[in-house]
Formats: sequence, C-alpha cells, structure tokens
Amino acid sequence: MCGITGFVSQKFNIEHLYKMTRSIKHRGPDTEGYFYDESSSIGLGHRRLSILDLSEHANQPMTSHCERYVIVFNGEVYNYKEIAKNIERTWRTTSDTEIILEAFVEYGEDFVHHLNGMFAIAILDKTENKLYLFRDRFGIKPLLYFFDGKTFAFASELKALLSLNLPKILNKKAIKDYLFLEYIPQEQTVFNHYFKLKPGHYLILKKGRETEIKQYYDIIDKLKPNTSISEEEAIAKLKEKLAQSIDLRKISDVPIGSFLSGGTDSSLICSIFQEINSVPIETFNIGFDITQYDESGFAKRVSEVLKTNHHYQLVNDAEAKKHIEFIVDYYDEPFAVPSVIPTSILSKKTKEHVTVAFSGDGGDELFMGYGYYNWHTRIEKLKKLGGKSAVKLASILLSTLNNKNKRAARVMDIPDFENNWMHIWSQEQYMFTEKEITQLFNEPYKHTSTFQNWQKIDALPIHPFEKISLFDIQNYLSNDLLHKIDIASMSSGLEVRVPMLDHNFVEFAINLPMNLKIKDGEQKYLLKKLLSSYLPKELVYRQKWGFPAPIGYWLKTDLSYLIDDYLNKEIVEQIGLFNFNYIEKLVHEFKSGSDFHYKRLWALIYFNMWYNRWYISKIE
Repeated sequence: MCGITGFVSQKFNIEHLYKMTRSIKHRGPDTEGYFYDESSSIGLGHRRLSILDLSEHANQPMTSHCERYVIVFNGEVYNYKEIAKNIERTWRTTSDTEIILEAFVEYGEDFVHHLNGMFAIAILDKTENKLYLFRDRFGIKPLLYFFDGKTFAFASELKALLSLNLPKILNKKAIKDYLFLEYIPQEQTVFNHYFKLKPGHYLILKKGRETEIKQYYDIIDKLKPNTSISEEEAIAKLKEKLAQSIDLRKISDVPIGSFLSGGTDSSLICSIFQEINSVPIETFNIGFDITQYDESGFAKRVSEVLKTNHHYQLVNDAEAKKHIEFIVDYYDEPFAVPSVIPTSILSKKTKEHVTVAFSGDGGDELFMGYGYYNWHTRIEKLKKLGGKSAVKLASILLSTLNNKNKRAARVMDIPDFENNWMHIWSQEQYMFTEKEITQLFNEPYKHTSTFQNWQKIDALPIHPFEKISLFDIQNYLSNDLLHKIDIASMSSGLEVRVPMLDHNFVEFAINLPMNLKIKDGEQKYLLKKLLSSYLPKELVYRQKWGFPAPIGYWLKTDLSYLIDDYLNKEIVEQIGLFNFNYIEKLVHEFKSGSDFHYKRLWALIYFNMWYNRWYISKIE
C-alpha cells in the first residue's frame, strides 16, 4: 500500500515531484522513490508502505526487464503468484509490483483483467511517450488527476495535486451534489479540471496532450438472469467464496488483523478468518463513552466466542472531539460523513499493533442492509393504497408530530416520484433536499450527476431492490465508504483490505436470488444464516448500529462553538456561495429542538472548514 504521484508538463521539475510526493508521505512512511526525465518533462513519484518483499529491491518506481516501461503502484494484487506462473521471467523480487509490470509487458492493456486486488497503477511507456493509469474494479484505491488540455498530473490524493499550485476554480455543481449526497459523486471533484478516474476504468495519455478513457469492467455485464440456487447450496457457496477471498488476502510480510465492530459483516469475516487461522487473530474495536453510540460490548462478546486476541479502547468525548480539528487535513475535499471520526481513531489505534487490517465494507451493498429499502417499501405501499396523494398526506401528517416523525415526513416529501430512490437516500442520510439546496444557493438545483448511471441500471429486468443494490455498488461504495476508509487508514499508514469486494465474490453475490438477501423482512438474510453457524442468535439477529459519531449531541454541547465560528454571517458572506438567511433559520430551528438538522449543519460547517484550509490557505 502506497501513495503515487506524477506529471507530464514542462511547467514542473524534480522539485515539484518531491513536493507533491512528500505531501502524501503518510501513505508510505517507509521510503520514497522518483523517476524524472527532463527531456520529456515526465515525473513519477512513490511513497512506500512496505507489505510484500520488504527489501529495497521492491522499491518504486520500478523499471521493466526490457527497460521500456516504468511503474508506480498503490494497492495489492493478491493473485500475483498465479500470474507469475504464466510469464517466463527470472524474477528479481518477491513483490507483486514486478509481476504486475511484467504482466503489462506480456499482455498490454488487457493485463488488468488478470488482476485480483485493489490498485491504482501508473505505467509509463518511454518509447511511445504514453502514460497509462488504471483503477481497480470497485474503486477501493483512489486515483485523481488534473488536466486542462495542456497540463497533466495525477496522484493518490487531491492534496498532492493542490501542492502544484494549479488553478483552483470551485465546482459549484459538485458542491451542490455534496450537500445532497454527503459526498462528491462520479468523476467530479470540488474543483474544475480536477477529476477522479472512475472505478473499472483506465486512462491513456498520449504525448502529454491527448487523453482517452476506457472502461474495462462493468458489474452489469456480470449479471446472469434467472439464476437458481437452493438456500443450503447458497450458504455453502457463500462460505466457500468468502473463505477463498480471505485466504487470498492473508498474504503479508507484516502483521495482519481485522476490524471487529460486532456487526454482521465484520463478525462474519472474523469468524472465517479465525477458522482458517492456526493461532488467534488480532481484532480491533473502539467505543464511545456515550452509551447510545457504543457498540463495543457486542464486539467484545463476538471476540470471546471466536477466541480472538481482541484490542479494545474506550474513546472519551474529549479525544473524539479533538480529532475533528485535524480530519480536515486528511479529507482534502468536502465530505460530510461523521463516522470518519471513529474510523480515523480506530485506524490509528490498530496501526499500533498491525500494518494490515480486514474490513467488512461491501456487505450492506451486496446483501441489501440499508434502511432506505424499508422506506422504499413503505412509500410503494402508500402509493398502491391511495397514489401519490396518500404519500403527500402522510408526509403532512407526520410533520405535525415529534422530531422522529418530522424526520420521516422529510423522507416522504418526495418531489419526483419517478426518481424517489435518490430523494429517499439523501434524506436517510439527513442531507439537504433539492428544494433546500435551491434555497441555500438562491438558484435552481436538480440532482443529475448520477442519473445516466441510474438509467442504465433502471432499464434492467430485475427487482427494484436489486437496482438500488447495483447503484450503491457503483456509486455510494466507491465515492463514500471506500473513500472514507482509504483516507482514514492511510493517514496512519495502515493498509485495509476488503474481502467482500473480491470481484469473484461480488459476482456471486449479485446473482443470488432476492429472497436470499431479504426474507420475511430480515435484511442480509444469507449472511446472517451463515454467521449463525459461528455465533449465538442474539449476537446475529439484532438492530443494525452502523459506526456513527455523536455529532448532533456535540453540536448541542461542547462543539456548539463550531456553529458560531463557521456559520456566522461574516464567514458565510466571505465565501459567497450560500444564502445566510437560510442558514440562520436552520441554526435557529436546530437550537429550538429540531435535532434532525444536525447533519445539514455539519455538512455546512465541514465545507467552511475545508474552504478555509484548502481553498484560502496556501497548500503546504
């Protein structure tokens, strides 16, 4: 696991390469390396977190045996030994980097289909003066680039690109999408001319001026209509596939462990990981000293049953709140996800013991674990009973009751019944509605960034829940959850691996029948059935918690100063994007008891904190 950087531009020299690469030294604290060709104005930089082949021979940038190609690579390719068997070389290292590079020499662009893992790869063809960028199938590893038609640069994190002092023009459309979704979607970033390479895609830069982007993987192509399988066979196959993925991801030359929240996904991964391990595995969890946000008791009980070597630490209010002060340094574009706080703290604590950890990300998307599936069902029932008017009436009635029901009223106040899924998702996350964003900016807003992707999925002859699941895999997973865990873990030099996102496991899961994902109202049905063979039912069949932080409580108490500091008239008008009167009204309602506004206020606070750190301030 590492950080990569590079550029093709006569504007830059070796000093620029040093600066951008060292800006992400947290991603690779062990060593750094550089390739720079002054005649072609091409630079490649690398920060290394040593995981496989700890020797200096595996350092990057690495040149191919034929000396034509140079690679910098972030991630892990777990099947590299299998790939090596089909390539005739005398290997110089035991690293996956060398084999990945030689696979490109052997197979050309098609080499990417051979890779099983998480990766962001840059390969320079010195002869043809071509630069290739590849990103893994599901976006586990990030890869961003700047291109304005003349200057090209890429990096693992936006902050490395910003260190080049290229133009920073705010992307207002992306900011509106952020306030609707809690993250910036698709290939957009918060600045114009800065982009994310989408998962399952690769980019070719020819002679520094011409870009071509190709898609090499689409999960939709892996759907197999009318797949039939019994429950017993599905459970056996689920265990087999997940065990294969975990076993493949065990490969490491440094200590490895696993996050254990006590929820379904991490508990199942730890159960199988422990089963195939000969000694107790290392598991990690943190807890808050606010009871309603502390799931650590469940994790402790799971650990006792599985007999893992469990590491637990209670995080007090003061430590958690202090962490808010520097998460904006990690997340270098707006990202309104409060769970970045516990995730960052957990990563830091985990790194004290291991360098690699497993995570359960992907389970909710593949097996339909989110609350908005229930909202979709409720709304469809109301529509059948009385049409759209019944849904509107329910929304009006609920808005007259308590906070919980007022929040429900917002979910059901649907502006567009043809695309109600997106509104439901936004309100399930407590974010701004399209109508509210229109008021906030004093100009019309309609969310369109993800529509093209949805339209392709919506045309499929499958259950509506399966459509939402596919959409989440392609959007929410990569732009939100995987972004969160990558930045949080790499800020501490910790590599996180996600067994449920092995593409073989994903392709198996998406083709399971609906009634094995949600059955008799039980979400993640098949995962829980398998987990029941390891844990007592009271640890399996319980309320879903997630991994939240008590931001709403803090904004009412010790962090109320953030409202005063970042949502005051002076700073809002200085930024010049938002309607202060609307924000003032929102703050007043929150302080008067409308607690469900907390996430909207946090999104605005975080944006203004980000603006002060990454837009106004000089980039260090």
